[in-house]
Amino acid sequence: MTTLLALLITRTYATPVSRALLNIRNVDGVEIPHVRPEVLGTNSTEGFNILEHLAGISPYFDSPGVSLPKQPPPSCHVRTAAYIIRHSNIYANDFDYEQYIQPFTQKVFDFGSQRQNFSALPQLAFLANWSTPITNATEQVEKLTPSGETSAQALGKLIAGLYPQLIETASNASVFNVWTSEAERAIDSATPFIEGLFGKSPNVQNTTATSAGPTLVRVSDNETLSANTLVPHVRPVSFWTWYLKFGSNQSMTWINTYTVPIIQRFNVAIPTFNFTALDIYAMQQLCGYETVITNSSEFCKAFEPDDWLGFEYANDLMYWYSLGYGQTLSPTLGIPWLNATTALLTSPTPSQPLYFSFTHREEPPFILTALNLFNNSAYSANSNINSTMPTTEINYLRAWKTSEILPFLGHVALERLECEPDIPSFTTDSYVRALVNSAPIPIPGCQSGPGASCPLGEFMRYVEERSQTYGDFVGLCGIDSGSGNATNTLGIYQGNVPQVPDS
Repeated sequence: MTTLLALLITRTYATPVSRALLNIRNVDGVEIPHVRPEVLGTNSTEGFNILEHLAGISPYFDSPGVSLPKQPPPSCHVRTAAYIIRHSNIYANDFDYEQYIQPFTQKVFDFGSQRQNFSALPQLAFLANWSTPITNATEQVEKLTPSGETSAQALGKLIAGLYPQLIETASNASVFNVWTSEAERAIDSATPFIEGLFGKSPNVQNTTATSAGPTLVRVSDNETLSANTLVPHVRPVSFWTWYLKFGSNQSMTWINTYTVPIIQRFNVAIPTFNFTALDIYAMQQLCGYETVITNSSEFCKAFEPDDWLGFEYANDLMYWYSLGYGQTLSPTLGIPWLNATTALLTSPTPSQPLYFSFTHREEPPFILTALNLFNNSAYSANSNINSTMPTTEINYLRAWKTSEILPFLGHVALERLECEPDIPSFTTDSYVRALVNSAPIPIPGCQSGPGASCPLGEFMRYVEERSQTYGDFVGLCGIDSGSGNATNTLGIYQGNVPQVPDS
């Protein structure tokens, strides 16, 4: 399977980037410019690439996984695959912009004539003349950058190269659907993705397609839809209470710890600016956001590798407690997609060979918890799972690393493999494997197939057991069971598509 690192594509905002500014790579005949790595020199021969430690602000890169080959096992081919994909590069999300980036930007501008004092520290000297890459927050925040569009298109091209026979089948079919949440950034990611996949623009509809050709099906985000949506987290009131209270609290506790030595060395050189923990965190966020806007960022060079590992862990804490195993509702929010996808993979006559859905950063982690992947508790005898993610120090051995889970265009996929029946020591022909950002990740307790894949029958039983424990979306999310839309089922792939209201 071809690496997708080449998806780190960009061009500058407002004006095209010269080819000379970009590293042009040829991947399976596709000419792809991508973001320059931001590498700090270390004792490692490969250096330290900052862009692979920015959690949810990382430009896309392939997950290192567990070193399993990315190609299907020998004598096996992919029969059906389903992907759920986070939207592509954005200027900033509203929370990051309002809580961190805008206050820091204003503080820099308010420093006025003293901005020349930043030159006292070489790695911060650029702040003397720095201007924000977010020039119109109203028009840009939560919206795709130009690089977001080209990255999504490249993902489509590269996935087309992974499944040439399935793409040919889909191209000859009368209808091929791609589903997306109704958010503009999801739609703007799915559209160029389809163009990359098929070489032509999609039809856009608010319901399952009946016209010929690739069709982008918009799915309502309405909070009354229970599980029948690509954004199931919008419904449970208890989820948002937990999200705002716990993820932020644990993350901020660690931010106030790891930034202390950074603040000290910055304030020694530039005491009048009075750097704070929130300033440091904002600057590190800007490394990622500015990179996907302008293709580089001086903020990336202002910190040491240990500083970036602290930033990464702060984000891991946030997402662990809000979207991961520290959030009791997470598996419940991931089960509807898992159940719906299992039905697609096990259908004797699926309506199409490939299924793609675009959504927000929250959903891939929910699905991973539903599958019990990247679960730190598997490596700890302690019954308190949250003790594996302390707020006092970094757990360097953790499985939960969100840089590898939910970068821009991060995705979770399930593939059904069909294998030759005479493979020695294997007793069935059909298997399932999970991919996270192109890397195969074995399913706990279900790895006896080729390439640590899961025999189809065992996978079905595994999903059923997980569903019995976590599948009561209506009950566990506190939804009125008498509501007309109360459902535990994601039905969009079977034609039950909630309408997006006309704007």
